[in-house]
Amino acid sequence: MIKKIVNNLILLMVCGFLHPQTLSASLDEEKLISSNATLKEAVRESIELNYRVKQAKERVIQADFMIREALADFLPQVTLSSNTKRLQYSGFDIQDYAQTDLTAAVSYNLYSGGKSKAQMDKNKIVKKEQQEKLKGTMQEEISKVIDSYLSVVYGRLSMDVNKKNYEKLLKIYEIVKTKRALGAATAGDENSISSSVFNAKTAMTNTESAYNNAKNYYEFSINKNIEQLNPFETSFDVKLEEFDNVFEQIKSKNVDLNIIKAQIEGKKKDVYINKATAWPTVDLSVSNTRRYRDDYIQSISNIPTDGFNSDTIMLLSINYNIYTGGRVEAKTARIMSETTDNIYNLEYITKETKWDSQKLFNSVQTNTDTLETLTGEIVASEKMVDAYWERFRLSSQDLITLLLAQRQLNSAELEKLRSEKTRIIDYFNLLAKEGKLLEYFGY
Repeated sequence: MIKKIVNNLILLMVCGFLHPQTLSASLDEEKLISSNATLKEAVRESIELNYRVKQAKERVIQADFMIREALADFLPQVTLSSNTKRLQYSGFDIQDYAQTDLTAAVSYNLYSGGKSKAQMDKNKIVKKEQQEKLKGTMQEEISKVIDSYLSVVYGRLSMDVNKKNYEKLLKIYEIVKTKRALGAATAGDENSISSSVFNAKTAMTNTESAYNNAKNYYEFSINKNIEQLNPFETSFDVKLEEFDNVFEQIKSKNVDLNIIKAQIEGKKKDVYINKATAWPTVDLSVSNTRRYRDDYIQSISNIPTDGFNSDTIMLLSINYNIYTGGRVEAKTARIMSETTDNIYNLEYITKETKWDSQKLFNSVQTNTDTLETLTGEIVASEKMVDAYWERFRLSSQDLITLLLAQRQLNSAELEKLRSEKTRIIDYFNLLAKEGKLLEYFGY
């Protein structure tokens, strides 16, 4: 696309229809446009480079290897060992020989009271918990990008509003100074407009400072310069269902609740695993040993001792802890208490999440309604200021009324921007509560 535009601009320049400086300006403008980034693009860039997300992914991988470790309890264990020794005695007992032992052993747990199965299930729950924590981390980092992105966009718009207000007041100030010189305005009028100008200048400075902070935080979030991913998007499709439907989604998909549910499931498996340590276990092992011997002294009995022996041993072991001093019972009681603790925590977090979600839901609704009234107020205020402005220029309108109207217009414009930003951020926070934020951004 850019190459096509450049070729067309060069053709116009060659034909004399376009000055080289115009070509340079056009290229700069195309470069600026191509650097604009939607919120989804900014989020994707941030998540790909985010170290907290990478760390959370590693923990999922670790949990997956825990499952593979538990799988080893269901498989036979095979060992191979070799020993070589040289014995040399002199005196009443004369021996001088070398012997090599090769042993292959296979062991297998026939019965563990269900402990191995329970441990496998526990590790799967751990992986599920880590997956939920990964989602939670991604949601947290995405929320940071959303906040910083919108802070840049609406900070820039707020700067424009305050700048427009400042320039308007400067014009009024010049008119008042002229009127004062002609005796048509008082010192009080000049002081009044001077105070308003300084106030507008302060507001403009504060807004610029907030914008610079937002820009720095945005660059920190995306790990790039703002020129590479320039925020501009303000239009988002905000859709709300009935809150009862929203809360049903929250109860089943909320990350914080699902993490606690996984912890409760894991504690239940811990209870079973702990009890199984006191139950019987049955193990089978089979080994085969070959012993190779070379004698360096001829046997007195002339019995040949060179060669090898083969020994096969099969062992069936049954172990049962009849008494553990009450350790198993005490640990079981502790784990069950921890499970109850988590259940109470789940109930509390569910109530708290419902309350927080209700506030977000109400905020989105309220700000949606507020935007309509603020739009009407801004339109009416603009007409009022224009009318007062003309009358003021004709000296038929007092200064104080004009300043009040201008202040009302400026406040309404800033309040509208604040409501727009709050509405969007709270909507995305509500999606996070529902567990839909990752889906919105394609994860």
